[in-house]
Amino acid sequence: MAIKRVVLFVYKMGSEKAMLSAADYILFTFMLLVSAGIGLYFRFSGGKQKTTNEFLLAGKNMPILPVAFSIMASYLSAITVIGTPAEVYIFGIHLVYTCISYPIGVVIASYVCLPVFFKSGECTAYEYLEKRFGKLTRTLTSMVFLAQMMLYMSVVLYAPALALSAVTNLSTWTSVLSVGVVCTFYCTLGGMKAVLWTDLFQSMLMFIGIFAVLIKGFSDTGFKDVFRIGYEGGRIAIPEFSLSLTERYTVLNILILGCIYSLMNFGANQVQIQRLLTLKNISRSRMALYLSIPLNVLFYTLTCVVGLVIYAHFYKCDPLKSPNKPISAADQLLPFYMIKVLGDFPGLPGLCICGVLGAALSTVSSAMNSLSAVTMQDLVRPFLESRRYSEKTMILTAKALTLFYGVLCILMTVLAAVFGNLIQASIIVWGMCGGPVLAVFLLGMLTTRTNEKGALIGLVFSLCMTAWISFGTSTSGVRSKILPLSIENCQVNSTLFSQISSSTLGSSVMSMPPETSTLSVTSVPEIAIETPYVFPLYRISYMWYAPLGLLVGVIVGYISSIIISRITGEYPDVSEEFLSPILTQYSGKKKGLKKKELEMPGQEEAGHLSNCSSIYNSTV
Repeated sequence: MAIKRVVLFVYKMGSEKAMLSAADYILFTFMLLVSAGIGLYFRFSGGKQKTTNEFLLAGKNMPILPVAFSIMASYLSAITVIGTPAEVYIFGIHLVYTCISYPIGVVIASYVCLPVFFKSGECTAYEYLEKRFGKLTRTLTSMVFLAQMMLYMSVVLYAPALALSAVTNLSTWTSVLSVGVVCTFYCTLGGMKAVLWTDLFQSMLMFIGIFAVLIKGFSDTGFKDVFRIGYEGGRIAIPEFSLSLTERYTVLNILILGCIYSLMNFGANQVQIQRLLTLKNISRSRMALYLSIPLNVLFYTLTCVVGLVIYAHFYKCDPLKSPNKPISAADQLLPFYMIKVLGDFPGLPGLCICGVLGAALSTVSSAMNSLSAVTMQDLVRPFLESRRYSEKTMILTAKALTLFYGVLCILMTVLAAVFGNLIQASIIVWGMCGGPVLAVFLLGMLTTRTNEKGALIGLVFSLCMTAWISFGTSTSGVRSKILPLSIENCQVNSTLFSQISSSTLGSSVMSMPPETSTLSVTSVPEIAIETPYVFPLYRISYMWYAPLGLLVGVIVGYISSIIISRITGEYPDVSEEFLSPILTQYSGKKKGLKKKELEMPGQEEAGHLSNCSSIYNSTV
């Protein structure tokens, strides 16, 4: 008896679905059960999540390895796994160059920001802002973080939903619920320890899935041919050396964003800062952070290479423009490739998609735990403490908040499709909120003249500007120019082809006899359409949102502080514990140098007078 194919393709007038095998669904179930089981284990072991310190910071005694993998898994997520290959397929491998400047931002964060958080000794990064500026700054930045993470989680949940709905008959909402419910379950029960250890498990799945795609892709196409085809198709290229803000990718915006993006994550975002605070001292925290650098760079580079592998497979018959229309969006390329190429191997497509689901679970669980921490510590706890509620009530409130955010995140998934493709959506969300918030932290840690009113003016002004540009660009319909795609070797059924509008294909269809069962289609020509007027700010590349938000926030915040101090005559008195060691060491050396310079002339003068005195005495 012949071995049944694991994946059965069903072609239906413009869509292609696959029925996954029992082995694939067993792997899905196993991955979800293991993740849920880890949550149950930590609910009934160790400290049993009976204190907020245990629930939110894992008791501050985590090993280095799971924290490093958790940083990698939560930093990259399903958006990277699905969106990056699609971005490479459409626009080229330009984003891989962010790996050059990414470590710079990590090192800056580890020496500028991390020591301040450890000295502060608090659970959330925003508690520091209350000590440095005031309660209003803490509350406002916490609320910005909550909005940012809710938008981001909706995008992250949308990614695996696309993966499953594109290649199986599961609906998008079924996919969202399966990931969201399990994630909410183990986050609510197991707290931060469950999140960190499940991240380690899910990271392994992410690497296994990527390596499976790469090994099969290189064996089918050839290692050298993958890069040759990518180079000839314009996917492998160095970004332009341009100062234009409207170019999607340039050397300048790629290198700047790589540095600022990592600085935003590790210097001003609760998700990563909370991970680093689960270690007992700053040296171990830095070790985990530095260990995550090669993990992040390796995985991100591999996802970019996956984009080249997919392009090498489809470069003569693009599934996005093919008359059969097997997929409808670029973000469906990876799951479609997984099913099409790995379908002959029982369970392998399911294992690869488990990697995508694991990436989503790791990021969403991290966000849920951080949202719970920020809401609890920055907004709810002061209210509960004023009424003298017990620690038991505190921990129950934290768990209830985690459950609430899990449900809310699922419901907000409908917003994810508004921003465009996944990579662009994630950078828009992070840039819109992350740049302005980072500006407040840097003003607090690196300046002594910034006051609360000035910092808040800079934050609000920067937020308004980035939100205006982000949403304005998304709704204006501005689209970047994509690289050429071909359907030269596509084969379609003639009956199906006859139902496709000739206006869609243009005049590029080769004439074939009526009795021919298949048609060969050449590349689809671009139809010249008059470009409507678009407001100039809406043409700015999404790569500039975060840098502009940071720059505007710092400049406006600092200048506003100086003006307000001049008007009121009140100047902030900032303690050294609220400043970065980089600033205090520099100012200390400067003060020491000035003191030495002041002392030296006096010593020389005293020596000169002493010599004169001895000469005078000898003469006498």
